[in-house]
Amino acid sequence: MKIFPPVLVIVALAVFSSLAPAQKLPVGAYRANRERSYDIIHYKAEIDLDVGRHRVAGTATITLTPLRPIDSVSLDAFHVNVKSVSDGGAKNLGYQSTSRSLNIALLHRPAPGDTLTLVVVYNCMPRAGMYFKRDRDNPKLMYVTTYGEGGLHANWLPIYNDVNDKFSTEMLVTVPPPYVVISNGKLMNTISRPNGRVTFHWLQEIPHSNYLIALYVGDFEKGDLPPAFGSIPLSYWVPRGRLSDGGYAFRNTTRMLEFFSKKLGYTYPWDKYDQVAVPDYAIGAMEHTSVTGHRESVLRDESAPLDFGGPKFSEYSTDWTAEATISHELAHHWFGDNLTCRNLSTIWLNESFASYMMMLWDEESVGRDQLLFDVDLARTHYFEYVAKKHIIRPLEYHYFDNPDLIYNEQHIYLKGAAILHMLRCVLGDDEFFLALSHYLHTHEFSNVESHDLKNAIEESSGKNLDWFFDQWVHGGGHPQFEVEYRYLPDRKVIDLTVRQVQPIVEGQGLFTLPVTVTIATPSKTWNERIWVRNEEEHFVLTSGEKPLMVSFDGVGDLVGEIRFDKDIEELAYQATRDVLPGRLAAMRQLAARFPTDKRTAKLFAEIISRPAFWADAAEAALQLGQIRTPTAEEVALRALQSTDYRVRKAAAIALSRFGTQSGEETLLNVIRNDSNTDVVGAAIVGIARANHDVDPELIKAQLGRKAWYDEITIACLQAFGELKNPRFVPIIKKYTGDAFNQNVREAALRAWAEYESANKELHTLLIELARSAPLTFQKKAIEMLGELYISNGVRVLTDLIEQNGDANLTVLAKEALEKINRAAK
Repeated sequence: MKIFPPVLVIVALAVFSSLAPAQKLPVGAYRANRERSYDIIHYKAEIDLDVGRHRVAGTATITLTPLRPIDSVSLDAFHVNVKSVSDGGAKNLGYQSTSRSLNIALLHRPAPGDTLTLVVVYNCMPRAGMYFKRDRDNPKLMYVTTYGEGGLHANWLPIYNDVNDKFSTEMLVTVPPPYVVISNGKLMNTISRPNGRVTFHWLQEIPHSNYLIALYVGDFEKGDLPPAFGSIPLSYWVPRGRLSDGGYAFRNTTRMLEFFSKKLGYTYPWDKYDQVAVPDYAIGAMEHTSVTGHRESVLRDESAPLDFGGPKFSEYSTDWTAEATISHELAHHWFGDNLTCRNLSTIWLNESFASYMMMLWDEESVGRDQLLFDVDLARTHYFEYVAKKHIIRPLEYHYFDNPDLIYNEQHIYLKGAAILHMLRCVLGDDEFFLALSHYLHTHEFSNVESHDLKNAIEESSGKNLDWFFDQWVHGGGHPQFEVEYRYLPDRKVIDLTVRQVQPIVEGQGLFTLPVTVTIATPSKTWNERIWVRNEEEHFVLTSGEKPLMVSFDGVGDLVGEIRFDKDIEELAYQATRDVLPGRLAAMRQLAARFPTDKRTAKLFAEIISRPAFWADAAEAALQLGQIRTPTAEEVALRALQSTDYRVRKAAAIALSRFGTQSGEETLLNVIRNDSNTDVVGAAIVGIARANHDVDPELIKAQLGRKAWYDEITIACLQAFGELKNPRFVPIIKKYTGDAFNQNVREAALRAWAEYESANKELHTLLIELARSAPLTFQKKAIEMLGELYISNGVRVLTDLIEQNGDANLTVLAKEALEKINRAAK
């Protein structure tokens, strides 16, 4: 089956939005704010780390104050072996330890405002939250990392395990050389022990939520960046031998920090900012207070593509460039680490803001068109998700069974960022950024809810935004517009008709929105502001001349799908003269509705030759794959001469859809000669998708070719999965081993499963990976146990459900187990 680029799929959705299927809200358990009986003031952990045996021996000293009279304290502690509990003095306390909690009996009944100190001595072998990964370059050593979102730190710390308590933290971590330890706040001291081990003492004085606690342990080298404002230290820590890649990857961090501080009117408040790059990090990146962890894919030199995570070969750009990810995690130090959502149901206050801030950095560093492209791409991926999954949901949503569901990328990160852009357009720049500054100053270092943001905006601007928050924060879905117009020359007016045709379902109704309509005539171009409120509306707009273009939200303010059919002359005008989102929409409609009209390919050739912005040329090149005429193929060859690799990549993707011998030969030439590994990867995957009879030796020859993050090898493995030639199974299997990064291994597993889904060796490997692997890779292995109905996986899935402290893994295990059991019946 051919796989089309997501952008092309969305063209069809935009044109036929009225045919969209019914939509629904996701279901799950209701998540209220967690009740607590005490407030932690300070948490001190003294940890002796046995790296080789994956063991933690710890002493936790917890200073807290009761919120009401209590006679016991309950801490979260998942599979923690408690040795003793005392009151900080000489008196031992009674306690009861279960697989998930530690309940401590107090000697007297303290009153609210009293201060208590509890000392817990314990040990554990963390099942989640702390991860041990062997160093591929030096197998005698390991990396130890932590990740706490979703309540994972209780797997290695007895602690209050939710976001709605903030406290200062102190970490004293003892390791053998050559390991170093990076954590939150200031490095107070390093202490050499008589046994040769070293204790690293870190102190985070400003309170933060427990999930932001960090430990990174490895044989790291440290590089320094220019201090922000001349006084805030910035450093990066990388695997030994990769200092120069770290220096290049993180080179703009100082500028980012200063930009965010000035734009928000709130200076970065933490002691320092460290960034750590780790092979096979548990997730992509994580914004612990004053220190961010990144997967090693962030490291690069100037020859690398802009991507951050596992490479994608069906789109010419990505939401998650390395620069975007770096700025996203830094932005969390205002939204997430400083102001923290009170409940994961309002995680949008962390993630949507960080996602829009990374787009603001693109606006600052590249320009306005880059911001508009980012927002357009985010909307596109959100629309694609809704079309595929039929799921809509509000930004604030209280029904979910595991954190991964509420962290849904398409809603919380992408749609959420686009909604904030829309809010900015509603308020205007001055009022928007003044409101954010007021919000930060009013609620600094505290927990926040959605109404806190709304109130801060109203206090700052004086505007009532009930309607906006009702629709976009507490309501789900998005509008789908059908738009048409007639020009009435005798009256000198444009009769504009706007219909809302989205399904009216629970969580989604009609929307009230301001819309910018751009009108161009031979004499002038201007904007009209209209308000759409009803199912069908008519607007009469004065125009002394027949318009050359009427653009409905061509400025890209809205989160909405728009069907606005036009003739080819108007689309050609809009494709070169509208604002970027309008230009992109016009090109997509030209390719969808007028693919064989010679004017379409000719216009795309002109855009590629003289783009207003790089994405104009890339989009035109991509849409050639819709046209697929001999002329379009000639234009694609011209696009392959672009100096911007994203345009060449778009052309390679388009050529894979032509189905011509000449197109295949061109892709082979791209594979052999293009200087950018992203373009080469797209050509490798594209040629395999276009022709399953292509000589696989041509692809095999590219395996192991030098590339950023081994992305050419990943492309080859994906291509093998497309070709389904069983003689390549022995080659594929080699890349499933832990000598390779997790994206290579996942591509190899997927390709192997395409050939031999019933292979017992494959099943055994998946069972092993489901027990213990880099976290995101472990999730893939669990999913594949269910997808392949592997009955031998029942035991490991059952063990995960019963023993693992990560709800994301246990929910995945339950889903996989249900599939296996269903197949068995």
